[in-house]
Amino acid sequence: MNDINKLSLRIPLEGTINTRDLGGFETSDKRHIKYKRIIRTDNLSRLTPKDISYFHNVLDARFDVDFRSHSEICGKNDKEIPNCQYIYCPITDDLNSGKRQHPHEEFIVDSPNISGLINYIFTISHDGDVTSSMEQSYRDFVGLPYGIEHYRIFMNVLLKNKEGSVLFHCADGKDRAGIGCALFLSALGVDKETILKDYLKTNVYTKEKADRRAKYLREDCHMTNEKVINSVYMLAGVRENWIKAAFDEINTKFQGIDNYLHNQLELSDSDLKDLKSNYLE
Repeated sequence: MNDINKLSLRIPLEGTINTRDLGGFETSDKRHIKYKRIIRTDNLSRLTPKDISYFHNVLDARFDVDFRSHSEICGKNDKEIPNCQYIYCPITDDLNSGKRQHPHEEFIVDSPNISGLINYIFTISHDGDVTSSMEQSYRDFVGLPYGIEHYRIFMNVLLKNKEGSVLFHCADGKDRAGIGCALFLSALGVDKETILKDYLKTNVYTKEKADRRAKYLREDCHMTNEKVINSVYMLAGVRENWIKAAFDEINTKFQGIDNYLHNQLELSDSDLKDLKSNYLE
């Protein structure tokens, strides 16, 4: 039985806040994922020398799979880890691809990161409320050809890696990386309830950032639009309805996760067997 409180524990690094080893998860056939083989994290652009040493010497990182779009990476490149191959694997062709910004009131926000986040909010929501609008983003991650193509690349990297660990991440290690994690765990036979609990555990590790952002907007920027403040807060973490929208897309458009793994991610029965042999004990 998977006790999520004892699994997916944050690795305390200096330059990331959401780095977790997926080791220990139990599958339907009572095997367990090996430790130090598959690591989900947020972006690796702020790694310190101590962090780099940990990834190299302790986790023996062999691949760094980056789900961010080109515009997100610009100026925030992952720090190089010795003997670790970088894989550019964007799940969207650009963060705002195909979306148009809705008109909204002007906010005086000095932080470029949070100002950019507010602009993003108004590309996916006309009223600044992302509670439901993020559901469509998640459907796009798993439902559009571009995302499918690159999650397929991710799975091929996992198949290729026979020793050491694979690192995978997006910007905050929660949405695109959260889906990547869900697909990997599904391929190994981890139950959906455990996958959901692991996904929501991000909120534990990002709460401090979410609180800090909301405080900044209220106290430093004197913002009074609580709907936007709440959206900025939510986007520091994740919500259950978001990942459920992705699973719903897989179920309704692709006839379930097993068909999705076989037909969209092009994993054969032999590939799935190899994944289990490689990552389970």
